Amino acid sequence: MTRIAWASVGLLLTVSALLGQATETPLARLRIEPKKVGWDSVELGMSLVQTERRVGLTLALRPGVAGRCGAYGVDIDRGTLRLSLGFPSPKPGAKLESLYVNFEGYQVLAKRVDLVAELKRVAPQASYFPDPRFPDLREEEAADPTYELPGEGGWAVRIEPGRGLLLTMRSCIG
Repeated sequence: MTRIAWASVGLLLTVSALLGQATETPLARLRIEPKKVGWDSVELGMSLVQTERRVGLTLALRPGVAGRCGAYGVDIDRGTLRLSLGFPSPKPGAKLESLYVNFEGYQVLAKRVDLVAELKRVAPQASYFPDPRFPDLREEEAADPTYELPGEGGWAVRIEPGRGLLLTMRSCIG
């Protein structure tokens, strides 16, 4: 086969892969239930051991993870996405406190308004709360809006269009 033919096959495979991705909404793997909040079966509040079993990996936590509630963290690949997990300690019983989903592909292109609408479809009782540093900022003005989630866990979600999604304890936001 010629180079041009192979290049055409490669282009066709790339296009079909991108088209295949678009059948899933950007937040399709987000799970919000009264007692469970997570992404693709990785749930906040799971112990380190439970998380390792769920993802099928031994998690080598490292200290000093900036930007997350957990003082220890690790990045893992889950499907086509990178997840950043935060725990308060490296002990087996430590509970998952934060989960950051790094958007890829079509998710990066999703507009803020569409991501917010999808979150509200998944969790109609989610309520906006402004960043404590900007208490007068209205929901429609917030570039990275944060929502308190319904249920008993005290969980929150921050949508960062073009970048990702943070799931964490409400007390960790700010």
